[in-house]
Amino acid sequence: MMLTTSHRRQFNQRALAALLENGDVSTGRLVHHAVEAHNLAAVRELAPIAAREASRVGAHRDAAGYYEIALRQADSLPVIERAALYESHAFECHLIGKIDDALAAQGEARRLHQADGNRLKEGDSLRWLSRLSEMGDDREAAAAFGAEAVAMLEAAPAGPELAMAYSNLSHLAMLSERVEDTLFYGEKAAALAARMNRPDIASHALNNVGCVEQWLNPDAGRLRLDQSLEIALQGNFQEHAARAFTNRACFEITQMSYDAARPVLESGIHYCTENDLGTWRDYLRGMLADVQLRQGQWDEAAATASDVIDNERTTTVGRFPALLALAKLRLRRGDPSAQPLFAELARLVGSGGELQMLSSYAALMAEQAWLGLADRQEALALITRAETPVRSRAHVGELALWRTLLSPDMPAGDTADMATPYRLLLAGDWRSASALWAELNAPYERGLALILGDDEGQRLALDIFDGLGARPAAQRLRDIMRKNGVGGIARGPRRSTRANLAGLTLRQMQVLQLIERGLSNKRIAEQLTISPKTVDHHVSAVLGKLDAVSRGEATATARDSGLL
Repeated sequence: MMLTTSHRRQFNQRALAALLENGDVSTGRLVHHAVEAHNLAAVRELAPIAAREASRVGAHRDAAGYYEIALRQADSLPVIERAALYESHAFECHLIGKIDDALAAQGEARRLHQADGNRLKEGDSLRWLSRLSEMGDDREAAAAFGAEAVAMLEAAPAGPELAMAYSNLSHLAMLSERVEDTLFYGEKAAALAARMNRPDIASHALNNVGCVEQWLNPDAGRLRLDQSLEIALQGNFQEHAARAFTNRACFEITQMSYDAARPVLESGIHYCTENDLGTWRDYLRGMLADVQLRQGQWDEAAATASDVIDNERTTTVGRFPALLALAKLRLRRGDPSAQPLFAELARLVGSGGELQMLSSYAALMAEQAWLGLADRQEALALITRAETPVRSRAHVGELALWRTLLSPDMPAGDTADMATPYRLLLAGDWRSASALWAELNAPYERGLALILGDDEGQRLALDIFDGLGARPAAQRLRDIMRKNGVGGIARGPRRSTRANLAGLTLRQMQVLQLIERGLSNKRIAEQLTISPKTVDHHVSAVLGKLDAVSRGEATATARDSGLL
């Protein structure tokens, strides 16, 4: 028998009354029955409570849902209460990567505060709109909202809203590597936070300052970032903790301390997963993929990056590091499926991405040009555009190396501010640079350094590239060596040994066997109960490891080696 709407409401109202008497029931369950009973007063009372409870335990997706339910019944509430609900909804949405929803909710809160004449609350809303615009990759709006927030709040008595607005400007400056502005606003924010006993704002400000101090005093920068993380974890300031994990790991990567970055990344990913912080988790995963790629763990890097990119909920900000790592990996394997990734990266950088995005993209485009797959002059122009304002010693050196590889006769320029391996290499000491890359367990970078060495060094570079499955780089180096008159150049691994040297994983062997049977990627996905995009990744890895340019060549190589 089908219940009528009236009967369903009555039954849910009885259930709600009984559960309220029980007293030992989750608020979320009460909200469900209140909604089904169409008891609007109960919904208005219980939904915000359920949202706060969900947020406290890290269930931010549930919290956003409860605030959305509450807002549907909020029209009769006083303006200040409605604005608070919109602000809370915006906060939870931004934590789970729903930036457009967060911007819409925060914009509504701002309009309510404006209508109410509450300039302090309006200023704080402007600061939040700045932060959300930055996360939505609209840097122009972020800067405008941030400046407007400070101007409005400076006209009122100094409070925590102004402290956070200063820290927001410090954060925006940090993203653009404007050291002086980062320190100026960060220190103003920290001073106000200390006066007001606001450890959350202090954590945020310390994070900004620590990030830029790495270019002035790395030990001091590392200490500030550790303090920021400790404060955030102690106070359960979840977003600040996620941001502290991210920037602490980024610090080590920029210093090229890859082994030190790994535990920070893994701890941060675990923390963000446990607390439903999707955007931060995805960003950290992309950074981990980059470290795995640098340390020669190409299959692991591809799997880590693909998990992020295949997730439809990933935000633009969370997506970029994984996109960069996977594009770089596919380029180095000679996989034509890299091109859509390059196109997406170009759109992101062209839409006003931060300086770090631009410098990383410029290095990637330079590598593509060096491999003969992009215009050399355009790549050099992009390097010039990216390196002018950049401060990161690793990025400065990387861009200078690619400029040298693209134009060997061009002077290296001032190497004083470059990271040590790049400084040594561009000063002519390729042996010491190669040794340092070997210590860092960065084989591809070591191979690039050896390219600038003697015949013996270049032969070692060939072995490294062949061992990695970096077919385009190996072919480019062979061309260079032949042009320079080097004789006896190895042709690369024989077919009979390629598969064994490559070390196919169990899953890749399964994919290879299904390729031999003539199955499409869609059919392989069905057979193995995995996504078609994951199959794409495995097929790309198989082709790279077997040094094959087609599925047919891959199966032929596998047969010759006895794998099939």
